[in-house]
Amino acid sequence: MSAGEEIGGRGKLWRSYVVRGLLVGLLGLFALFWPSASLAILVTLVGLFLLADGVMGCIGTFRAGGRGVDFLQPAVTLVVGAILLFWPGTTLRVLLIIFGAWAVIFGVGQVLAARKLSGQSDEVRFMTAIGATSAIVGLVLILWPGSGVVAISWVIALAALVLAALFIGLGLRMRRLGARLESLRDPGR
Repeated sequence: MSAGEEIGGRGKLWRSYVVRGLLVGLLGLFALFWPSASLAILVTLVGLFLLADGVMGCIGTFRAGGRGVDFLQPAVTLVVGAILLFWPGTTLRVLLIIFGAWAVIFGVGQVLAARKLSGQSDEVRFMTAIGATSAIVGLVLILWPGSGVVAISWVIALAALVLAALFIGLGLRMRRLGARLESLRDPGR
């Protein structure tokens, strides 16, 4: 696969990153403005987000021609989302540890995916920043799950809003890059 084909393939995935950014942004706003809302609502929102993110991740990985281990992070995301939706009666501590573990796995997956890409492009930096942010928040949730619900809700809100900005930025960057490649392929446009 040539570098142009690799970049062109990424250019077609921009919508999935923007949608993921919007979904995680909504999660962040809910967590920020309703921190003392019932845990059931927060668990449901996080579970729904993880299911949607897992589906988007599987679709993106499939479209990018991924195989085997490339599907690990989206598959884990789907499993954690299902656990949160179908067993919401778990304690807050277990919920936070599960969510923290997912965030670490997701973050490491994003960093590893960024390392597979060639060069030091903005896409690589965005993906690395997304991965690092997720992994740090995941570690905080795993190491200190006994913190108050409001504090945890604010941590989730902050992380979600940062991730939303990064996902949307990456998606829009990929869109511009794809459009630029298309214009180079078809100079008459």
